[in-house]
Amino acid sequence: MKTAFFVILGLLALYFLLCLGLLFAFLRRRRDDPSSTLRMLEGTPMAGYLPAIRQAREWYPAQRHEDIFINSFDGLRLHATLIRQEHPRGTAILCHGYHSSGAADFSCAMRPLFARGFQLLVIDQRAHLKSGGKWLTMGVKERRDVQSWADWVARQFGPEHPIVLEGMSMGAATVLMTADLPLPASVRCIVADCGYTSPREIFTSVMRGFLPHPRLLLWGADLCCRLAAGFSIDGADARKALAKTALPVLLIHGEADTFVPCSMSRENYDAAAGEKTLVTVPDATHGMSYLVDESKVTAALDVFLDRHVPKK
Repeated sequence: MKTAFFVILGLLALYFLLCLGLLFAFLRRRRDDPSSTLRMLEGTPMAGYLPAIRQAREWYPAQRHEDIFINSFDGLRLHATLIRQEHPRGTAILCHGYHSSGAADFSCAMRPLFARGFQLLVIDQRAHLKSGGKWLTMGVKERRDVQSWADWVARQFGPEHPIVLEGMSMGAATVLMTADLPLPASVRCIVADCGYTSPREIFTSVMRGFLPHPRLLLWGADLCCRLAAGFSIDGADARKALAKTALPVLLIHGEADTFVPCSMSRENYDAAAGEKTLVTVPDATHGMSYLVDESKVTAALDVFLDRHVPKK
């Protein structure tokens, strides 16, 4: 009897150590590496787009930047970079993805957005770059950070100044999860490229690649997230948020995405209660829709933005 007890105790200890190890491996702040996103494309079918990405990345650092700092709802110091327009059509708040940066994720999107008349607020997500924090929370706390940035833009530029929330990957899920929070009336629409549905579902999807029954770990993973990082993997869901908002949403996703399945954007689309558009791109992997079919994505963006933030 005593032996069985200690065996069970040992197995439980191993279970929670594994869950804690996953938490530290995937959600702990990492050393910033601006080149990591590019290296992920090397040796893949998308490697042919690397020269275009490298060329596009030269635009952002050449612009006049303004560092902006605000405090988060839970006391972190958050950072964003503002690229102003003299007579802006509106402000696009750009929300980057998992262990990435705005410069990496929006390298090919920033210049066209700026040319459309938008000034850019390129935020550093919590636990990234110049923003504070030790833990990523997969959109649960980040959505409230985006809410704070939207409030800052409304205070800075006035209640009639249009705001567009735009995100990539985890950033896309974040802006979608923000949709049902109290936002300034000047938030006009949301653009989400390859966003997932919820932390629970993306954890399950990713872990399925190396664990036969990933859902067995989710209870312990959730407990570790609550105790160590102060959030639950069930703390936010893009589908539930979209079902409660009338904000128009444009969803973009590559059909060959193996990191965030395209089916997740379809689920988000089905859940959305407001005006919605879904654009999928065959053969595009994660975050590559714009490069694989620039004309298709650009046309969808132009129609969507012209409808909800008309040119002056």
